[in-house]
Formats: sequence, C-alpha cells, structure tokens
Amino acid sequence: MTRVSNNSQSAALQFALNRAKRKMEDLQIQGSTLRQITRPSDNPIGTTEVLHLKSASSDNEQYQKNIQHALLNLNTTEQAIEQLTEIMVKAKEIAINQASDFYDEDIRRGVANEVKQLRNQALAISNKRIGQRYIFGGFKTLEKPFNNDGTYNGDNGHTTIEVAKDFFIPINLHGEEVFYSDEDSRLKQPHPLNRFPDLEVSPNKQRQPQERTADPVDLPTGSRDLASMDDEGRIIPITEEPPLNFASRNNIFSVLDGLNAALENNSSRTVQDLLPEIENSLSRLINLRTRIGSISNSIHMTQNSLEGERLSYAERKSHLNDADIAELFSDIQRQQAVLTATYQTSQSTLNQTLLDFLR
Repeated sequence: MTRVSNNSQSAALQFALNRAKRKMEDLQIQGSTLRQITRPSDNPIGTTEVLHLKSASSDNEQYQKNIQHALLNLNTTEQAIEQLTEIMVKAKEIAINQASDFYDEDIRRGVANEVKQLRNQALAISNKRIGQRYIFGGFKTLEKPFNNDGTYNGDNGHTTIEVAKDFFIPINLHGEEVFYSDEDSRLKQPHPLNRFPDLEVSPNKQRQPQERTADPVDLPTGSRDLASMDDEGRIIPITEEPPLNFASRNNIFSVLDGLNAALENNSSRTVQDLLPEIENSLSRLINLRTRIGSISNSIHMTQNSLEGERLSYAERKSHLNDADIAELFSDIQRQQAVLTATYQTSQSTLNQTLLDFLR
C-alpha cells in the first residue's frame, strides 16, 4: 500500500488550487474580452480560420473602396458622354434644319455662332477632371488631353482597378475613342494602282493602246523614279513618295468646325455632307455609354456579392471567436464555486503548523 506523505498531499492540493485559479483567470479574460479564443493555443485550427477570415474581410473592405472610386470615375465619364451626346443631337438638329435652301445667308451666320458655342462646350468636356486628374487622357491623367484646336495629346491607356479577387475592370475611356472616329487610316495602305489612272484595276477590262500626240520625254539615265502621264501624254516623273503613316480621322471637333464653316459660307451642300459624320459620332457615343453601363452593372453585382461575403465572414468569425455570454457567466459562477470549495478543502492541510503534528 502506497504511503501518502504530507508533502505529496500538500503538492496535490496546491496543484488543484492553481488549476482552479488558472481556469478562473481564463474565464475572467473571456468575460472581459467576450472572446472564447484568447490565445492561439486555445484553438489552433479555429485561430487559423479566424485569421484567414480577418484577412479576407480586410481585402473586401479595400475592394469596396475600389468600387466607390470606380463608380465615381464611371459616373463622371458617363455624364460627360451624355453631355456630348446632347451637343451632337443639337448639332444634328441644326444641320437638318440648315441643309435645305429655305434659310438665307444671314440666318445661317447667326446659327453658326450657336455651333461655335457647341464646339467650345465639347472642348470643355474633353478636358474634364476629377480633382487634378483628367478623365480622357488615358494614362496621362496629369496632362491636358486636348488642345484648343482639338489635337489629342493623351494615350490609349485604360486604367484598371481590382474590385474583387483577380477581377479587374477599366474605369476610364481615353479621348481618342470618345472624340475620334473608329476608322483609323493609319492602319490602311493606299492601293498601289491609284497612282496610275491609265491602268484599270479590274482584270476583265483590257488596256487600249493610247495614241501619242507628242514626242516622248526620256527619263534621266539611271533614274528609278516612278512616272505617270499627264492629259497630253507627256511623262511626269514622281519623285516624292506619299507618307505611309498618313492619318485622316474624323472627330467631333472637326465636324463642328466644318458645320460652323459651312454655315458661315452659306453652303447647304456641305451641311448635307456633314450629316452622316454627325450620325456616326452619335452612334459611337451611344455605344460608349452602353459599354459604361455594362461595366457599372458588373460593378454593382460584384458589390452585392462582396456584401454577402462580408456577412458570411462576420457570422463565421463570430461563431468561432465570440463567446456565448450566458454560458460564459454560468461557467464563471460554477468555477467560482469550485475555487471556493478548493480553498476550504486545502485550508486545514496547507495551514498546519508543527504544533498540529505534536498533538
């Protein structure tokens, strides 16, 4: 039979007392913080999941801020395009009215002043800013994108922003796609036979011999320059090649300037010719507004999804980390009773003196 010494009895009582006090301390910390996980060792798996949920919630908060910034840019861009659409609709109405011969020169000159103001409004919209950043400059947001003559100084950059995990959206339109036509002649090359009007492009038509009424002119020896013929049959050498990077693009400013010039010069024919260009500009602006609307809808759907995820993360994190108040205070009361009983039990043993053993 194992003998229980006084020292072992005291050590056991001391261990039980310390354990009860430690349990009481943990419950008091949980009561003060209202959390059931106060240190990683309490629940290692739960702690890892809580940290992951905190990281995801922090990311979602930043995505919400990015969404607000994106909506600000898109709404401002949409408002600018809406104003441009109204300007071009007004220009179209003027062109339709002035395309007939019903109005005289004085009336057209008066209407030309209105077109000039429309052009100034379009120029002001082209240099619209949010804070200190121009919205139609592409990546060059700190430089004025359009000069007074309508020349574009920006680039073709689209700024993108992350509104969800690995989901990037553009938040701007550059000035070239808004104010310039879709057709870029820099991507095209002229037909090589256009330099030779005597040659037929169609292979079905045979070339007829041309009668020469004048003596031919010999080209200089060793010259490799191209040549063509004038109306009298004389050979004219072509020494200058047309530039390959030529550009002839229509834009809103040129259309308004052309309409203004046509009205000032009382040219109804020119006004009629400008109607298709105005219609093309309107179609382009409508397509751009549709694109912005689709991006905004995608952002709103992402925003709703992030809000749902935020609620789910908060619920899961509360389930893992937050303490049940009713259960917690019940445990505190129960542990207080255990601690009191432990004190009473150990009192008679731990407080013994030498006189108690000599009795």
